[in-house]
Amino acid sequence: MARLVVELARPLCDHLQVDPLGNVVAIRRAADAQARRCIISAHMDEAGFRVHSIEPDGFLRLEKTTGFDERILPALRVWVRTATERLMGVVGCTSVHLMTDADRRTVVPASDLYVDIGASSAQQAAEMGVAIGDPVGFVGSLTELGKRSGRFTAHGLDDRAGCAVLLALLASLQDTPPPVTLICVFSVQEEAGLRGAQAVARHIEGDVALALDMTAVDDTPDQCRTHLRLGQGPAVKVMDFSTLAHPAIRRGLMAAAERCGLAVQAELLRGIGTDAGALQYAMGGMPTGAVSVGNRYTHSPVEVLDIRDLDGALTLLHAFLEALPELDLRFIAWDDPPASPS
Repeated sequence: MARLVVELARPLCDHLQVDPLGNVVAIRRAADAQARRCIISAHMDEAGFRVHSIEPDGFLRLEKTTGFDERILPALRVWVRTATERLMGVVGCTSVHLMTDADRRTVVPASDLYVDIGASSAQQAAEMGVAIGDPVGFVGSLTELGKRSGRFTAHGLDDRAGCAVLLALLASLQDTPPPVTLICVFSVQEEAGLRGAQAVARHIEGDVALALDMTAVDDTPDQCRTHLRLGQGPAVKVMDFSTLAHPAIRRGLMAAAERCGLAVQAELLRGIGTDAGALQYAMGGMPTGAVSVGNRYTHSPVEVLDIRDLDGALTLLHAFLEALPELDLRFIAWDDPPASPS
């Protein structure tokens, strides 16, 4: 993923680097060297596993690197990434003919699951190139649902779709310098604790930061709620477990949406976190917010998004950047400076 981002971003930016942790940082400079600096981060990593151990009979045991609903894991196809290639495997499940009544009522914990790569021994698995620690991820391909629905399914849309929007933003600025210096971060290890963004926050200076990520919609029959809906526009984050969005950034994003007549949603979701949670600590407290794109069935091989929400996110980011040079970034917009405490 990092190699692909480097290949696509290099011709679109003025400076590109890969930091020691693996973050890809692409900078598109404003014409004015004194212009504000805006960091926008989308993460490259996806939900997945590592090979924990290899059984004597060739089956692989897994260690989760991110959060999952363990109910979805049995009978899935997975890729095992060795040092040289990808190997197909399947997460084993009990054949229905062999199940007991207790089996039917039990969710198998991830630690008890195994991957079958067709090996009949640990030696054969090793000969295939499998080693302890190899990454394991979902199998999937980008496919449109139905016919001309504009809704697409794949694994890893969280947050490869955000990376695609960030690349499209850079492409749109290829011929005209942006009004602010744009620092596009394609981060690593977001799913494992916002680690890539923490590294960025320690060594890249900015005036404003945004995370660009997916968020979980609740518009399906099993939820019967309508906090966030697919196809109803991007969301401006208010809060999640990792951050409370800075009020100046929320005001700026909402005003940008209003100026361009873009429908947006407000996101308040305690069960999710983004790179914004790490970036907000930079520079002694950087004004930080997030733009989110709705996603169904998150952290599964069948995530679903609506292309119109991606288009809306791109439009919103453009409008926000255009207004950013004059945006009041103070936490409270005082009419007069407050009196100093005595």
